[in-house]
Amino acid sequence: MDGGLRDLHTRLLARKDQQRPRRRHDGPAGRSRHPRPAHELVLRLLLLGLRLGRRPRRPPRPAAPAALTSHCQRLDRILDHPGPPPHESDPYCQSLWDLRRRLADLTDTDQALRVTEGMRRFIHGGHHWTRMQRSRSIPPLNDYLFARSDDCAGSWMVPFYPLIGGYRLTREEAAEPLTLILTDLVPLIGALDNDVISHHREAAIGEFNLLDVLRNENKGYPLADAVTDAIALRDRLMTLYVHIRDHLARTASPHLARFAQDIGYIIRGHMEWALETSRYRTPQDAKTGELHEATAFTVDWTDHPADDSPEPPDLPAITWWWDHIRSAETHAA
Repeated sequence: MDGGLRDLHTRLLARKDQQRPRRRHDGPAGRSRHPRPAHELVLRLLLLGLRLGRRPRRPPRPAAPAALTSHCQRLDRILDHPGPPPHESDPYCQSLWDLRRRLADLTDTDQALRVTEGMRRFIHGGHHWTRMQRSRSIPPLNDYLFARSDDCAGSWMVPFYPLIGGYRLTREEAAEPLTLILTDLVPLIGALDNDVISHHREAAIGEFNLLDVLRNENKGYPLADAVTDAIALRDRLMTLYVHIRDHLARTASPHLARFAQDIGYIIRGHMEWALETSRYRTPQDAKTGELHEATAFTVDWTDHPADDSPEPPDLPAITWWWDHIRSAETHAA
């Protein structure tokens, strides 16, 4: 088992017995009893997601892009038809089929389908990432941000939160513009955090991430300046998340308000794990396969963002998010 997977598995299992029952709140959102099948399923999905996202041996390793596309099509078919077992012996097809079958067994069909669509985004996001890395084509910042939230576990983890928490969003709530924005925004914040923490790992295996995108757009840009700008962009996005979360706490139904609050734990939880896992502490050399200790790094937690501007950045892929929260506040006034 990969070091990062082993660390995550140990942490989740160790905390399983430490969990205390939550106090039951009044009202329809108060049923916080966690269904065991959903807990077990999210653990299995995390393990598969980490395995699929493992670099440099992201499966599969076909010689031609067409083969990678074909593999994604097979995974798509499994997501669409969880009944018949796949004929492929490929372990990823078999594992995905098992997980999709378990999702189909959950009682909340609507939310299970949202998780399924999140898994589909993750698979195709990984496809895009792999092709981009192999071509060594560093995209503009706007294009990079447009696709980055799909190439991480957040794309399916965000819609999983109501299942974990034992509550549900209605179809109307799930289709709300601010809900859809949160579904992209929270994974993107986590992905940008990951880019800063894991840059040494990407460099060790010959790949690039946000810091390289920023340096490519600003020729002669020192790495330290790229880190500063990456954190500022991330903090502006985090400020937007807090803004939307607080707005929904005032105006939305109890379930939707809870959802907006709950998914914020993805951001902090990812940071706590990423700072300690051997996945980033011992990156692998792309040529020799040798593991080596990363340079020690620390994170200083702060309540003061590097950029708390309420204005959107000049990036069309995400600028419209700010337009929707302003419109929502206008209508609520």
